[in-house]
Amino acid sequence: MKKNLALLFATLGFFAAVNQAKAATQVSLADWCVNVNGDSATACNGGGSGGASGTSSISLASFDKTLEPGSNTLGTVTVSLGAGAGQYVSFYADYDVDFATKGSFADTGAVVGSLPAGASYELDDPNSSNIFSDFAANTLGNTNNVGTSALPPNECCDVAFALSFGNINVTSTGTVTFAITTTAPTSGFYIEQTNQYTGDSIFLQETTTLGPCTVNCNGGGGNTGTPEPSTFGLGLGLIGVALVWKRCRAA
Repeated sequence: MKKNLALLFATLGFFAAVNQAKAATQVSLADWCVNVNGDSATACNGGGSGGASGTSSISLASFDKTLEPGSNTLGTVTVSLGAGAGQYVSFYADYDVDFATKGSFADTGAVVGSLPAGASYELDDPNSSNIFSDFAANTLGNTNNVGTSALPPNECCDVAFALSFGNINVTSTGTVTFAITTTAPTSGFYIEQTNQYTGDSIFLQETTTLGPCTVNCNGGGGNTGTPEPSTFGLGLGLIGVALVWKRCRAA
């Protein structure tokens, strides 16, 4: 009996240690940017504090802007959209998973799930690609150009990712939220960034909520069926998009 109890406690201790190690994932942030309808002046390239962007506003209250070499706790970026047709919101970031122990060139990137209509993404090396200019021009190519991971001396890769949601028509209000977490989304499309040595990952997911009569309102008719939210997340992880459509009020 004593041997069985000892084995049980040893097993529980092992799993507790594994969970503790996973919870201690260390992430650093090298660069980030938010693009709202072509305006990134209030939140871009490691600076900015959010605020007004045209008829929209950017909240960074829950987003950790701490840059390398410090440890970053990730967080959320929330964009509130004003009325307007054909709008878009994009998020770009260059995170390094377990940067303190493994550096910047030990990550891989992946996309999971089917890309929703209106969404676009890109993953690439921030040092040698056009990912940031594609993000700034809202021309993300829906490509993952991150190389295959390899051990030293040919270690790979440095990963940056960008996610955009466009063709947003707002007659009242709309909200786009980007969430960067260490918890994988349970469904939808998302981006994942993983350290090849530790297996630690981060995920990016986006939630878009539109007010009444924003899509296909047809003069007051609109969508009358039961909404089916879809989620898409980047990955450094991320993505889930949920579109919540409400019945349009009669004209």
